[in-house]
Amino acid sequence: MSSVSNSRSRRDFVKAVGTALSVPLLESIAAGQNRPAAQTPPAPSAGPVASLPLRTPGLEHLGLTVPDPKAAAEFYGRLFNPQVFREREAPPRYYVTTGTAYLAFGGSTTVAPKVDHFCAIVQDYRGQELRKLLEEQGVPMAGVGMVADPDGLRLQLLGVPGGLAGTIVPGGRISLDPPTLYPIGLDHVMLRVADLERSVAFYRKFFGMESERTKKPERVWFQIAKTRLGLEPVASGEQPAVHHFCLSVLAINRKTIAEKLKRIGVDATAANDEQALRFTDPNGIVVELTAGS
Repeated sequence: MSSVSNSRSRRDFVKAVGTALSVPLLESIAAGQNRPAAQTPPAPSAGPVASLPLRTPGLEHLGLTVPDPKAAAEFYGRLFNPQVFREREAPPRYYVTTGTAYLAFGGSTTVAPKVDHFCAIVQDYRGQELRKLLEEQGVPMAGVGMVADPDGLRLQLLGVPGGLAGTIVPGGRISLDPPTLYPIGLDHVMLRVADLERSVAFYRKFFGMESERTKKPERVWFQIAKTRLGLEPVASGEQPAVHHFCLSVLAINRKTIAEKLKRIGVDATAANDEQALRFTDPNGIVVELTAGS
């Protein structure tokens, strides 16, 4: 599907939701891949029809639900890119680019802050074909271009090359200072799930066989191109969730990253078993950073 078609359909969806802040952030983004057939003829086939496992260049962005999207974007803007972005029209949503990835912020004062969804971009994406295939396999949909895993955690699927939609415009430069860190892209997303084996079976449908298992801590990893998806059992008394996400940044080592974060008042600690640093953002969302090149 062309970038022009994507932009038009995303813009149409945003107009339709208007100012309804209760509509999840993910649905306005996902709609860009699903323009009604009556308006746009199906594109000529450029490759295999929808199939599983997916042909994907990797995980690309995350959607975060927070009380104040603008404030959240400014926090991450100071970290990664002081030129933030926003939707051209209501409802107010903000975006921060992080190398080849980006973070999208939607607002809700009634939902606890969380990572609302994570996204994989897909080669030769055929939305309607894939939807039919998933329905035949009993995989529940969770919005336009979305699937829900056994715990209701949401995976978004968009066509290559992904990136910010045409409905998104510059939202102002928050500082003349350079970014604290120079991000490369997503390293991994970690899910905490109620039933590890059930979730592993679910994600195998999309990403093929897992690449690694560890016992201490108990984790399963899927290698998705240059990115990774991790699953681990949820702790007692907690609910399944996206526990954290990790970005790769240009740096020599963890010490360099920690020093740069400290200059802007962000205290980071070593992650448990990763060569990464971990901090909690102002909304309580856990973020990891790892040195890349």
